Amino acid sequence: MKLLNYGTCALALTLTIGNLSAQPESAAVETVNEITQYGITWKMAAPARAGRFVTGDWWVIGPLEIESVSPAADEIGNGSVVNPAAGSRQGYDSRLAGFDAGLRASFPLKMEPGDSLVTVASVANKREGTSRPDGEKTADAVPGGAGVLRTAVVLTCLGEVPPADAFRPAYVGKWREIFRSSKLRRDLLPRLEPGEAKPNLAQSERFFERIWLDHMREWVNRAMHPFENMPGYGRELTHVVSNAALALLLDDSVGDKEKLLLRFVQIGIDYYGTTLSDNDLWIANGGHNSGRKWPIVFAGLMLDRDDMMRVKASFAEDQQTYYGPGFKGQKALWTIRRAVTKNSKHEEVDPATWETFGDGSNNGTKAESYRRLNGPTWVGEALAARILGTLETWDHPAFFDYVDRWVAEQSPDFAPALPKSMWEKYREQADEMGTATRRKSLEGRQN
Repeated sequence: MKLLNYGTCALALTLTIGNLSAQPESAAVETVNEITQYGITWKMAAPARAGRFVTGDWWVIGPLEIESVSPAADEIGNGSVVNPAAGSRQGYDSRLAGFDAGLRASFPLKMEPGDSLVTVASVANKREGTSRPDGEKTADAVPGGAGVLRTAVVLTCLGEVPPADAFRPAYVGKWREIFRSSKLRRDLLPRLEPGEAKPNLAQSERFFERIWLDHMREWVNRAMHPFENMPGYGRELTHVVSNAALALLLDDSVGDKEKLLLRFVQIGIDYYGTTLSDNDLWIANGGHNSGRKWPIVFAGLMLDRDDMMRVKASFAEDQQTYYGPGFKGQKALWTIRRAVTKNSKHEEVDPATWETFGDGSNNGTKAESYRRLNGPTWVGEALAARILGTLETWDHPAFFDYVDRWVAEQSPDFAPALPKSMWEKYREQADEMGTATRRKSLEGRQN
């Protein structure tokens, strides 16, 4: 039997307070000869039992043998990797930094329960293909191969049929814990009225539909982002995360948030698994590597997992904010990199010296331009974290104090429409709301 290509799985969900009801215990199972998703096909050597996780990605029951994959790998791209590790190497495409042909899977391929097979579809030229998840044409070529991956998909091998509402386990590293959507703490989500701006739920859902391939160290991971799956640059990625973070706080009358909730939690699970593989990836560097922490913290809150809420890893929001003696009397400051470089603490010196504060073009003026680039993107995730009572588990108050400072200094144009309108409507009561949410979270855990 050949399965058709479905972008998402169809599930009938009945909400109760903080939970789901009437869920079948086991997922639907089909016997397949091949599986196709997003234009990538895995062909089985023998018929296999398969099904879908709650967010639409495929699982198969193993052990089994994958006979072939299409498009097939060539000397450049279309690579597949089993259980990819986070770090400085990848086996997807030779045009990307850190390419290691030894990481590539060869076919026929035997898969065992616990294996995750990630397959990419490359393009012949940079930016060739259809469009980004938001429908815009790809147009962000940078050194290192940006735009050479069209999409990436993951096939997960299990030893038994999962629950019908199971999330896919993280695909990076070795952590393969399975969570259930029926256990999500939906009761912790407020039902806020939006400000003047309304979220684009369909666009947010599409951005989180496919896996985010994001497990390379430092800024070169930008080039590995498949352009049909996710944003390329950290600034755009963080905008997408902030908009989704705020949309999930709104009343259902604004739009059904269930699909976005499931997909956003899945990204958080994947990101947490990535940190368990290597916790020093998303190193602060200009406009790169923001937006990774909040999906993990949010997933931890929804899944009642303190280890996720207190995740320890390299996150740009934390590495780029600190307390120090600002030249203009500021206390919560911004730095371009975590390492002390010649222009790293430009906010501590007279702006009149920025042109010479550094080394050539890598000076205080450049650092200031990146400060202004990042500032608008952080507003939404900082507000969501306050409203949901996660400041203590986030454990870096300088970030939140800096965002408050950013808004005060840049008003009225401190953020795009949605985070701006939500901040203006809810910032004053956000901490009180967060305290109540945190209390409710702990009480629910005790019960």
